[in-house]
Amino acid sequence: MSGAEVSPTLALSSSVDLNWRVDGNGPVVWLLLNGAGLPLEFWDGIASALSAQHTVVRMDQRNAGKTRASGSFSLTDVAADAAALLDHLKVERVIVAGHAWGGRVAQVFARDHPHRVAGLVICGTGGQFPATTSAAALTSLREAGRSSDRTRWEAALEEAWCASGFSARDPQAFQALSALMWPQAQAPARPSRAKWDSQVAPSASYWGCARVPACLIYGTEDSQGTPRNAEDLASRIPGARLHFIEQAGHFIIREQAAAVIALMQDFARSLAEETS
Repeated sequence: MSGAEVSPTLALSSSVDLNWRVDGNGPVVWLLLNGAGLPLEFWDGIASALSAQHTVVRMDQRNAGKTRASGSFSLTDVAADAAALLDHLKVERVIVAGHAWGGRVAQVFARDHPHRVAGLVICGTGGQFPATTSAAALTSLREAGRSSDRTRWEAALEEAWCASGFSARDPQAFQALSALMWPQAQAPARPSRAKWDSQVAPSASYWGCARVPACLIYGTEDSQGTPRNAEDLASRIPGARLHFIEQAGHFIIREQAAAVIALMQDFARSLAEETS
């Protein structure tokens, strides 16, 4: 497998053409899984840093980006898609990392394909306890998106999903986040009509079941993954390392990318030391 390899799609079935990307050519392989509805570009900054020494595999899941899919799908299906992609790339073993909903997929992947998982990284994933996001902020976010009010939408995005003051603290990172998530920018490029069936593979079937080295990275201001979920997940995975990052909300991999990169690199080094 060569570095910086990009393929338009991998036909998994008559209803699924998977968009994927590989960067880097190092001996350690990362599989990065996105949050619900988010394209593989959401990991760009972290993928760029990791690929300097490692190999990074990404894919657009069935409800996101340039992957073409239809019908209903489950977390189990997406984990199987990831395994099929690794088969295609002839990759046997990975460190799997998931952000938000992708952290659910990562746990299902670890459950269903434990022999392929060297380590597990979970960033801002909920599952057991409800979100604490303001209902008013979510309503404002939806209404502003429908009316194409970008200014109001960005204010609601920050209030609902980000740490307080993110747009002022790091305006460039906030605008990059906004550009990826702005509904009017996403709609023309979203060919997927697949819908997640949440009744298949409910959280009780995978939450905390992993028995591999695990690194949990959460924002102290995450109102979706929430610190309560982080602590519960850490208590269920033997030896899990839990890290809280200040001034980070649900989009921690965008809000505090440098801190997340450092923790992921440290985790990879620790895995190498344990196996040497």
